Amino acid sequence: MTMAGVVLAGGQSSRYGKPKMFELYNGKPFYQYSIDALKENNLAPIIISTNDMLAPYFDAIGVTLSIEKECHRGPLFALHHVMKSLPEPDWFFVLSSDLPFVTTDFVKQLIAYTKSNEYKAVVPVQNEKIHPLLALYHRDCLQPADHHLKQDRRSMTALLNSVKYKTISFSIEEPSFININSPSDFEEFKRV
Repeated sequence: MTMAGVVLAGGQSSRYGKPKMFELYNGKPFYQYSIDALKENNLAPIIISTNDMLAPYFDAIGVTLSIEKECHRGPLFALHHVMKSLPEPDWFFVLSSDLPFVTTDFVKQLIAYTKSNEYKAVVPVQNEKIHPLLALYHRDCLQPADHHLKQDRRSMTALLNSVKYKTISFSIEEPSFININSPSDFEEFKRV
């Protein structure tokens, strides 16, 4: 079984006011935390899915940039693009690029559920909220993703509703889900 890591980094960060994936936390940009959590679990290749405007600002050793041909089409489009360009991996571990608190252990826990051939996606749940941008997707998701995009349905939920997936519950204390949506959010978390 082969597994790629995919960091989704093509968003507009409209609520943040600037590309938040480049914000620094403890001297590292947010996106680097996602890369590190994937690398420390020996995933390869590690792909940053982004666009032409953001690509020059990434400084990541041992990582491949996947440039989306159309900007801001959403995470399903990005995942589909990466899956089509990488025919080898069986699984794709997707992480958003704005998760400075994501942990190696969190990634490891989800990977453990890919040993079963029963599911086509493994998705974490915290406080009854599903998190499709911190999840694993099997290659078999490519065809349904393609179908949804042709119908102009760009929701990750649409993809999940068309495949058999496993949800894994995490406690409310799990820090990996902390998403920074505004500079004031970031200031608050830096004080904690």
